[in-house]
Amino acid sequence: MTLRTARWVMVLVPASLYVFSWLHRVAPAVVATDLMRAFSITAAALGTLAAIYPYVFVAMALVAGSLADTLGPRWTIAGGGATMGLGAVLFGAAPTFEVAFAGRLLVGLGASVMLIAWLSLAAAWFRPDEFATISGWTQTVGNVGALAAAAPLALLVELAGWRLTFVLIGGATLLLAALAAGAIRDRPEALGLPPVSPGRAAHAPALRAVLASVPGVIANRRTWPPILAAGGVYATQITFLGLWGVPYLTQVYALSRVDAATVVSMIALGMGVGSPLVGWLSDRWLGRRRLPMVVFTALYALGWVPLAVPRLAPPVALLAPFFFLLGLASSGLVLLWSCVREVNDPARVGIALGFCNAPVFLGIALLQWLTGAILDARWTGLMAGGARLYPPAAFHASFAVCLGLAAGAVVAALFVTETRCRNVWSRNAL
Repeated sequence: MTLRTARWVMVLVPASLYVFSWLHRVAPAVVATDLMRAFSITAAALGTLAAIYPYVFVAMALVAGSLADTLGPRWTIAGGGATMGLGAVLFGAAPTFEVAFAGRLLVGLGASVMLIAWLSLAAAWFRPDEFATISGWTQTVGNVGALAAAAPLALLVELAGWRLTFVLIGGATLLLAALAAGAIRDRPEALGLPPVSPGRAAHAPALRAVLASVPGVIANRRTWPPILAAGGVYATQITFLGLWGVPYLTQVYALSRVDAATVVSMIALGMGVGSPLVGWLSDRWLGRRRLPMVVFTALYALGWVPLAVPRLAPPVALLAPFFFLLGLASSGLVLLWSCVREVNDPARVGIALGFCNAPVFLGIALLQWLTGAILDARWTGLMAGGARLYPPAAFHASFAVCLGLAAGAVVAALFVTETRCRNVWSRNAL
């Protein structure tokens, strides 16, 4: 096998599982009403069910990085896929809210290792000056999953019901996990090919050595600004795309579930288009990290103003292009991994990238719960088919919190270290 062919395998096989991890991440928005009806739960309870996914990401952040650095990306990805598939089957078959919660927990557990292991794999198979571009493409791939969790998932749920839908998704995920175990190799040397990325260990380090590097990553002040900037963007995006977007459009704009899911999916499409573009601009054209992150984050924050201010709410005819542009603006977050990687020890890529997940996904979990609590606090008592209906003012109040968080992300982006697309860890250590 040539290096070029092997690279395609190392991109496409993990990509298939990453698609499913994103599908699970945003699927609650499409089945929100079904879940509230099936388990007789409130918006806050639904927010908690959705938030278990990011809470698991927080708990697994350093574990995911440690697994990528010790067990290796191959078995980390395969094991994560198997766990994710089993969780999806359990979620679909759940007779009670507690069992559904356990299924969602397993899905989050499996998905939590997927991106970090894939990025760690990419760090071994691609040069440092290709890494932001690859990171951008990972988000494009992920947003394919988000697109699948929109109209296609809504149609499948309408045809087969939400329970059978998740059982089928779980079965497909298990098959892809088996493919990952057979096809992925951690480094080019495992296939008799020359090494590609300098500074990478030829063999997996001991777990003790990996964990010993954690305090250095946390104490590195240059690690935090990109995490806070990307976290503000990601938390608000996932809260809307993966939880409240479809209910907002169905209840405020009176769209059908399929139409609402299609419109919301424009966020994923915009990010899917923008992510590789931002990576390319940063790697190849600008040779900079901070400038594109600041510009795109600022544009994203401005996009929340019409959602938070009632009189500026976009008309129905402009919803699709509006959300596409919002997703496009969110693409600046893909520079997170390059920014963090380039200010930390290159021999500990997995642990540095894994740590990013903890604060980012903690923000998602807290924001999903908080926005659900705000909706419940402003609920007027209206119900339809066993599910709560919320007034426009309740949604706008929740989105005002998102606007504030997005504005904070802009401030954090201003403090990102400019690395000029090179690893400056040794300079940090001086």
